[in-house]
Amino acid sequence: METRVQYVLVGLFVIVLSAAGVGLSLWLAFGDITTDYRTYQIHMTESVSGLYRDAPVRYHGVEVGKVRALKLDPTDPERVIVTVDIESEIPIRIDTLATLKVQGLTGIASVELAGGKVSSPLLTAAPGQEYPVIDTGPSLFSRLDNTLSELADNLNRVARDLHALLDADNREAFAVTLENMALLSESLAAQRETLARGSRDAARFFEAAAEAGEALPPLLERLQAGSRSLEGMAEDFTATSQALRRQVEAGGQGLGQVTDQLLPQFQQLMQELHGLSGDMRRLVGDLEQDPSRLLYGEPARPLGPGEEGQ
Repeated sequence: METRVQYVLVGLFVIVLSAAGVGLSLWLAFGDITTDYRTYQIHMTESVSGLYRDAPVRYHGVEVGKVRALKLDPTDPERVIVTVDIESEIPIRIDTLATLKVQGLTGIASVELAGGKVSSPLLTAAPGQEYPVIDTGPSLFSRLDNTLSELADNLNRVARDLHALLDADNREAFAVTLENMALLSESLAAQRETLARGSRDAARFFEAAAEAGEALPPLLERLQAGSRSLEGMAEDFTATSQALRRQVEAGGQGLGQVTDQLLPQFQQLMQELHGLSGDMRRLVGDLEQDPSRLLYGEPARPLGPGEEGQ
């Protein structure tokens, strides 16, 4: 009796499991019949290898439909017409773009939708179109192919330019340049001691110039003081000569003979003192304007008309 009950339970379990399997199969086969779809077309100008019927259509990675059919455009064999069914609740707008996306290394492709501003109007079929046509954008592989093609063209152009740059004439000129540089290097090496001696002489010259520059202000001050002293002496001699002249005029004939001999000497001395004082003033002024004269002397006088330099 117990054995018969167990068989009944096993039979019921098998029947329930079979019914569940049939129901799951029916749901998988016809579960999407109740979903409302809208049909669109996508005109692809690149290869759709890897895209197949019932391939998924994704919007930002979310599956929203599937591919219904693939065929070549009878009027343009370079274009593939991809017909897709997309859930009606998904807004497809005029600025929505469709691209072909390949899944990794398997080569299986799907349709990827992106874009579509909220403010843009919904996409509708134009006059003469069976379904609305979604605009397309280049796929990743298409962009890579274009980039690699441009890179190859650029490399070819660079190779041609290098070949033109390294022709026989340019190679010979480059060899001559290297040879001249080697000769220049040898010449500089041979003149190393001369250059070092010139560098030392220049250093000593600049040190002497610095010392002369430091000594110049006190020298100018002493020259100015000497000039002022000479001016004072000249004024004293002038006053003395005038006093003697007045005494001569008041003193008589004997004193007049003495002063007749001394006054010309005093006048000559006074003139020399005035001249020396003026020379010192000019020297001080020249040194203040151009201290380098203390080292280099007077600048060369410019040549006159018809004169030639030595």
